[in-house]
Amino acid sequence: MTLRTTVLAGVLMLIAAAAHADAVSDGIKATNAQFAAAAAKGDAAGVTALYTDDALLMPAGAGNIAGATGILKFWQGALASGVGGVTLKTVEVYGHGATATEVGEYSMSDKSGKELDHGKYIVVWRRVAGHWKLHRDMFSTSVAAKPGK
Repeated sequence: MTLRTTVLAGVLMLIAAAAHADAVSDGIKATNAQFAAAAAKGDAAGVTALYTDDALLMPAGAGNIAGATGILKFWQGALASGVGGVTLKTVEVYGHGATATEVGEYSMSDKSGKELDHGKYIVVWRRVAGHWKLHRDMFSTSVAAKPGK
């Protein structure tokens, strides 16, 4: 193989990798938009449908929640408690094959738009039947605890 052929092959591999990374990021952002839309409608089942069947939710201040039944119950409680909107901002995405990791920031608001909480999250995504689904979802607040609590 000549140097020119080797360089050309390397450039083509980099272009293909960049295109794959963009497609992964775009797919995750599309699922995040579905998540936000379902939360805004108070649709806990719609949010839960975006997780894998064997998903694990790791919310701040609580134990791990495994599987669709527990995740549904968690989101029903959160949405019933006054959460009216969720905003998700992707900061970084690392993809490899059928899995990807997303680092992001979130904010939750009530139905009037007043912010209730904001923080950060890490999600391990799994591609299932052509769609990116949340597989491991961990988030924590960036709001300082009130003194005495």
